[in-house]
Amino acid sequence: MTKRQIDHIVHTVTNLDAAAATYEALGFTLTPRAQHAWGTANRLVQFPDRSFIEVLEIERPELIPEHGRDETPPRFSFGAYSREFVADGEGLSMLVLSGDDSRGDAQRFAEARLGGYAPFDFERQARQPDGSEVTVAFSLAFATSEAMPRAACFTCHNRFPQNFWKPQYQQHANGAEGLAEVVMVANEPIEQRPFFESFAGVAATTEDGGLEYAIGPHRLSILTPQTYAARFGQPAPSQAQGPRFAAVVVSGKSLASGVTPAAEAHGMLIARQASSAAAA
Repeated sequence: MTKRQIDHIVHTVTNLDAAAATYEALGFTLTPRAQHAWGTANRLVQFPDRSFIEVLEIERPELIPEHGRDETPPRFSFGAYSREFVADGEGLSMLVLSGDDSRGDAQRFAEARLGGYAPFDFERQARQPDGSEVTVAFSLAFATSEAMPRAACFTCHNRFPQNFWKPQYQQHANGAEGLAEVVMVANEPIEQRPFFESFAGVAATTEDGGLEYAIGPHRLSILTPQTYAARFGQPAPSQAQGPRFAAVVVSGKSLASGVTPAAEAHGMLIARQASSAAAA
């Protein structure tokens, strides 16, 4: 199994153009629009640390396949999950870790009872800075918990990284260089410990009633609503549908610290911090 890091997060929105304009106003560079065969479209915010934000919309709902719950093994539909997620509001819908063995990951997740889904392979065309197109391809292994219907996870094996990562798309006017941290909110963070230790393959540390996972150079924090509000100065998202991912912290040596509330950033709080500074 590869040494894990946070590969990317999925920010699911109702209008990709509007969300991209918000990111650009915050000083981020985005890749051109790309389409998935199953009806979603995305633009990416790539970082030099080989992490990225996937900004995603439901573009062609008629193409979305339903979940294959009765199949053996069951099939997780990325498109159907995204459609169901955004129907209840925009936000940070999925956490993705790096991987290089989707079959092995899927088997491990099945043994840990994290959904037991079949691995999923796909490819698409990616537009390069010079306008040409190349093939990018990925293998995914999904993991979910019934206790977290608005928080899905998967590992991603990037099969042609040389076609995916481009320095031109990793230069941001605001100085952002990477994903420092992903933040989940849960009424009882300790209850999520077995799932995330099995998914990430690392043990958690505890602090202020919450959990923290060091995943390569990145962190996953699970905070109580009270701790979240105190840290970011913003109300925590509702827990009516269980724990959910709520915020991302991006860092960079020249990045000015600040917080863009979820209400202004399509349901996901975006915190910015200088690399050597404490968390925002």
